[in-house]
Amino acid sequence: MFKPTAAVFLSCLSFIVGCNVKPTVRQIAESIQIDKTWTEIHPSPPLVVSEQVQSISIKVPNLPDWDIRPETASFVQPDGTVVKIEVELVATGGTRFSLESVGLGPGLKFSPRPQSAAPDSSRLPQGMSFKTVRFRSDRPIQGGHVTWICITNY
Repeated sequence: MFKPTAAVFLSCLSFIVGCNVKPTVRQIAESIQIDKTWTEIHPSPPLVVSEQVQSISIKVPNLPDWDIRPETASFVQPDGTVVKIEVELVATGGTRFSLESVGLGPGLKFSPRPQSAAPDSSRLPQGMSFKTVRFRSDRPIQGGHVTWICITNY
């Protein structure tokens, strides 16, 4: 007869709890105009790293018709125009973290490169807070909602 051990119980409990992890999704701007000069958003309160993976999303018109070119870290608009967008997070202590264009999700998505290859590696230090999010683009872009997403992936 099978008797569950404490390890089996804890494994099941961590799986169940992990499935209930809710991401932090916070809109930090209604809309944004991005061009060759830096545009800054100053979220209040500051953004805080609370989960494993962090990203910034910018809503754009006709998102399903956009494409991404990972080899050049750029996006392609529906009319074929290639756009390179830079995104930085500025910590309350002044340290800057560049985000890379990583894909199309609820908008154009940008995320920091993981600190290590480990699958559970945190992309930014836990508890770190950010007072500024900076954007610039080689071509003018009018974006909609700008969102901070902080999630743990299992």
